Amino acid sequence: MKKTYKRLLWLRHETKPFEERAPITPGACLTLIKLGHKVAVEASKARIFSDEEYKEVGCEIVKPGSWVTAPTDAFILGLKELPNENFPLNHRHIYFAHAFKGQAGARDLLKRFIIGGGKLYDLEYLVDKKNKRVAAFGHWAGFTGAALALKIWAFKKLNLNIEDIAPLMPYNSSQDLIEKIGGYLDLSGAKPKALILGHKGRSGRGAQALCRQLGIDFDGWGRAETLQNTDSKKILEYDILINTVLINQATKPFLTAKCIEEEKSLSVISDVSCDPTGPYNPLPLYKSCTTMQEPCINLTEGLELIAIDHLPSLLPRESSSDYSSALLPFLIDLLQAEIEDTAWERSLSRFYEEVEEYEIFDPISPIMAESENGPSLNLH
Repeated sequence: MKKTYKRLLWLRHETKPFEERAPITPGACLTLIKLGHKVAVEASKARIFSDEEYKEVGCEIVKPGSWVTAPTDAFILGLKELPNENFPLNHRHIYFAHAFKGQAGARDLLKRFIIGGGKLYDLEYLVDKKNKRVAAFGHWAGFTGAALALKIWAFKKLNLNIEDIAPLMPYNSSQDLIEKIGGYLDLSGAKPKALILGHKGRSGRGAQALCRQLGIDFDGWGRAETLQNTDSKKILEYDILINTVLINQATKPFLTAKCIEEEKSLSVISDVSCDPTGPYNPLPLYKSCTTMQEPCINLTEGLELIAIDHLPSLLPRESSSDYSSALLPFLIDLLQAEIEDTAWERSLSRFYEEVEEYEIFDPISPIMAESENGPSLNLH
């Protein structure tokens, strides 16, 4: 007799280079399976948790990329961007799409959902009633972003070749990272002064934690202070700038290409927020993200910039475990169909709003059902 299940969650293989994280751990999958759901996991040699770990808890291991032909009622779960293709998307996708701020390729991606009749639950917009994210990698992004800035700063102090840092490889643990970065600082015989923009947010607190563990002197500017009182000359007096501010509206740039040509102490910028193609980028100094293969770019003589959009990948096990713990209760609600007035509904509503704003919504599309009161969300 064929075993029946309530809902199907499909964990896809990540195609982004150097991405080892997973949005859900084997232990979390076991919880879902015990609730009567099925979890399919695409085989992956890169993922920090092995295929065998998922198989042992009852997941079905399937071929990488097979989500394309998965049952249309499946929820496709991932982290980073989908493969750059043009086929229609007919599933319900859960991942960080980076498509709601006018980023490069956003319109084309949304068209694929409209044509295919699929839905997008963007994890960035999975928020509570106070508009606060319910699950985020922010702490580890700030933590690793600060660590990488310190490593590059120490390399410069030691007159080492910065290119030798690449490619960046994951650390075994946060303690391993602390010991190795601390070793470089000890060799340099000095410690920098850092400025953390947005120090009260998740990423800012992560950067603070890293600095404290390494004994780094830092100042923190809150969101309001950063947006209203940014003084480029003051910023240039620090050795390291760590930007963790999430900008959703037009604002004065923190630094410009012109001001960084001035005399400065600033040696390294770590742009943890990393939104170079967005319309509200507060650091319009670069045009594309840096990568694990090429972690930093030289802006001017003596000034390097880091802008990696998946920094927590440097600590894949810890960051994945934390994220999975936060996300699991919401996945349970989603699969149990208990999503009315929840973070999932808010995320999906944001998708529909963006589609309408782009004026690419087709009222005949099957993803929304018309009623006397206008389009309904048709969540399932």
